[in-house]
Amino acid sequence: MSKLTTSGMLVAGTSDFIKADFSGTLFPMKTNLIVLEHYENELAEYITTRVLSDAHPADNFLPQQRVHATKPRGHLRRTVKLDPVAEYFMYDIVYRNRAIFRSQVSFERRSFGYNFKDGGHVPVHTAYTEYKLSLTELAAKHSHRLQFDIASYFNTLYHHDISHWFAGRTTVTEADSAAIGKFFREINAGRSVDFLPHGIYPAKMIGNEFLKFVDLSGVLKSAAISRFMDDFNLFDDDPSVLRQDFFRIQQLLGQFGLNVNPSKTHFDKSVDSVEDTLSAIHESLIEIIEGVELVEGASGVDLVEIEEEVVSELTKDQVTSLLALLRDDSLEEADADLILAFLRLHSDDILEHLPTLLRKFPNLVKHLYSLCATITDKAALASILLDYLKTESYFVEYQLFWLACLVEDHLLGAGCYGQVLLRLYELSQDFRIARAKVLEIPEQGFGLKELRSEYLKSGQSDWLSWASAAGTRTLKKAERNYALDYFSKCSPLNFIVAESVKRV
Repeated sequence: MSKLTTSGMLVAGTSDFIKADFSGTLFPMKTNLIVLEHYENELAEYITTRVLSDAHPADNFLPQQRVHATKPRGHLRRTVKLDPVAEYFMYDIVYRNRAIFRSQVSFERRSFGYNFKDGGHVPVHTAYTEYKLSLTELAAKHSHRLQFDIASYFNTLYHHDISHWFAGRTTVTEADSAAIGKFFREINAGRSVDFLPHGIYPAKMIGNEFLKFVDLSGVLKSAAISRFMDDFNLFDDDPSVLRQDFFRIQQLLGQFGLNVNPSKTHFDKSVDSVEDTLSAIHESLIEIIEGVELVEGASGVDLVEIEEEVVSELTKDQVTSLLALLRDDSLEEADADLILAFLRLHSDDILEHLPTLLRKFPNLVKHLYSLCATITDKAALASILLDYLKTESYFVEYQLFWLACLVEDHLLGAGCYGQVLLRLYELSQDFRIARAKVLEIPEQGFGLKELRSEYLKSGQSDWLSWASAAGTRTLKKAERNYALDYFSKCSPLNFIVAESVKRV
């Protein structure tokens, strides 16, 4: 049994690593967890003896399914959803080589997050809190600050650069060096850029550690540098030193085809925090449960929950004031995010605002998923979701995916949830992973069993068929196994998924 350490969950192996990170990923598919929990030994053997073996040229990593998650202000984050084989490999190779992911270079060249400490991977919110404290400390010490980030960092990285960097670590074996190069080539169908998956911890570890070449550069003269992934902050009393280092860093990044984002480059910018907008409310609060930090980096904006002891709850007047703010047409996404965090203990009061929040802030759908866990009137929630899905004209995949997660985890058996599932299935025609999420939900009514049967009989080997197999897990054993026997004959990955589901 895993236990908590000062750095988070104790990770005793690849399986624990995957489970600890699962809920924080962009598109968590339970199909992958089923394979992990019931077929891990055979999965690891298949990767070693078949996929990575030159003696079996027919077994390879498959090209991965392209998906788009949301970012603030209507932007999309392009990435891939890894299948059970590819996902296990990536977590495993990074976990086994975790010693190469180091802490910061020095006190003057600081970097935060995405490594292991005290037997567990460092939680994002822990690292980000330390990063913010470092910015406050360094700003007090130095007169000037220059901040910038890398444009589309993960999507711009070149796979040969990452493969060569990984192979150059002294403790990495030749076998692992060859394996990760093969993995990067094949999951992206040979394309050399836009290959590194977003939103999963091992990819963030790679992206963060790779940039240590900047931290280690001897040509930089700034008194201090603080970095969180690809977000850089340079500090010095002499502005000319900052400008010179800014040029030097751009030249260093240019060696790997990386560019600085001009729109996010600021010199001595005074950044107004979201908290300032709600300062009057802050003064009346002692502590709030599950406050939220906005973490911006190569993986986009992550909603990081920080559990704290509740000393006092919001008063009725405070709740009323916060709800009034949600009605403001000028409300920004970051403000809405923070307000929702404060209202976590008053989620039933959010119901009437859900349609507006869903329509106006699609990037907050994962936060709304968490918030809906504590709503007591599940039938009303299902009705609101159905009406929203019927009246809106356009959705992005990330929205549909997390609404399907919401139904599975918080609404099964409540009100019109079956109609919500069918509507999600209809709307996800052009979004393969969102539709797969609906299919893997183990609801056998409303025609879903028949829909899965069509995919299982088609002979295809993709997310729609794998998820359909996972969705059969609550059928009676004989009926389930009969459907999976024929499905399993179509490909090695079909066989892996089928055997895993049979063991549930």
